[in-house]
Amino acid sequence: MATRTGCTLPRMKLYASFVILAACGSGGGKANPDAGGDSKPVDARVFLDAPPNVPPMITLSGTATNQGQGSSGPLAGVAIGLYKTSDETTAIASATSGADGTYSFMVTTDGLVVDAFIKATLSGYVDNYVYPAAPFQADTSTDLNLINTTDFGLLGFITGQSSSNGFVVVEITDATGAAITGATVQSDPASGAYRYTDPGTGTPTGKISTGTDGAGFCINVPPGNVTVNAAKAGASFKSHVINAHPNAFTNTTVTE
Repeated sequence: MATRTGCTLPRMKLYASFVILAACGSGGGKANPDAGGDSKPVDARVFLDAPPNVPPMITLSGTATNQGQGSSGPLAGVAIGLYKTSDETTAIASATSGADGTYSFMVTTDGLVVDAFIKATLSGYVDNYVYPAAPFQADTSTDLNLINTTDFGLLGFITGQSSSNGFVVVEITDATGAAITGATVQSDPASGAYRYTDPGTGTPTGKISTGTDGAGFCINVPPGNVTVNAAKAGASFKSHVINAHPNAFTNTTVTE
């Protein structure tokens, strides 16, 4: 059975007014210090029990979609590559999305987990990076969310995002993959600000915790390796490391 990773976010409504812009708080340089949860993050890449039984071949698939202001729909011709986290220059598998936006490729595992991420590129759109919550170890469906350069510029205007820093969307879920409300996202090093989806506009605003979509936004993430995690009273989440690429749209998931 295929597992699922990556954020499937509601379409962002980027036509924000100055009222919405004014509502965007400063966010602060660090995660909410009042949030509860386990103060000792658990690294998602550490297997506490026996290593998983990984088949010799796994299939990664999903759909590439436009997540911009005007419309949301499948994107054809997206170049999609799978890269090991230890080598971001050479793809170990690749595909191009079809007319319906879908893609699929097989990956040789040699019986080991594949510590890798997916990169999607298309002319006129900012690069989309997707980091799973843990290394790939089974057939996985991963959706890709691309934003055109104009809409990404407007998103930067709304949030104060700088093109020299990373922009990361973190979907916070429970062990079943269901979105968690009332959680806060964390990053180390700290992001310039943390925002959460406004249910009325779909834009990252000054809300203090995740809504029903479980999405948190890390604004102006220092480029390079960053550890992402989440916090909520009574919950314990697994942290993992991603690479925050400047002037790109990055998705990842943090799970209990």
